[in-house]
Amino acid sequence: MRNAMMIGERVYLRPVETSDAETIAQGMHDETETFFESGRIPLSPIGLTQWIEGLYKQQPSSEIQFAVCLRASDEIIGTVGVTGIDWINRTAETESYLSSPEHRGKGYGPEAKHLLLEYCFEYLQLEMLSSFVWEPNTRSAAAVRRQGYQPAGRIKSRMMQDGEFRDMLAFDLSRDEWLEARAKWRAD
Repeated sequence: MRNAMMIGERVYLRPVETSDAETIAQGMHDETETFFESGRIPLSPIGLTQWIEGLYKQQPSSEIQFAVCLRASDEIIGTVGVTGIDWINRTAETESYLSSPEHRGKGYGPEAKHLLLEYCFEYLQLEMLSSFVWEPNTRSAAAVRRQGYQPAGRIKSRMMQDGEFRDMLAFDLSRDEWLEARAKWRAD
């Protein structure tokens, strides 16, 4: 494991690096799920490199991104992050993405997200997190619920797919709710 910050049973989180840009761009390009923005905005390793470099310029940063890596091979399989960090009110938004369908449905995503939540609540001392899921992405909506997030509302006509506007579902998770959910995960 190289530069690991949060370590789970099968995955670990490390800061995303400019050398990850090629892998991230390829994963987005190869995306097969229709509810992602795949193909609408071309992503190149050059643009992603600039984005990654920008993450480390502002201090304290309003965004922290991690590469999700397999412990067994150090292979990067996705990213998780916290964005829109409000250091005064201790709030932020979380996001996650596994770049390869072969790694989905095997528990890697929830494990990575649990590590991210621990980082947010224990290390950053945040109080409230939000997460937004595009309505057609029922798998992600179910995942955030299992992580302890509670439904917080709906943003109407947020994104278009096949000529039709679709809603964005909002979820939130307080530190106390996370502590309660974490106790249940550890008991299982």
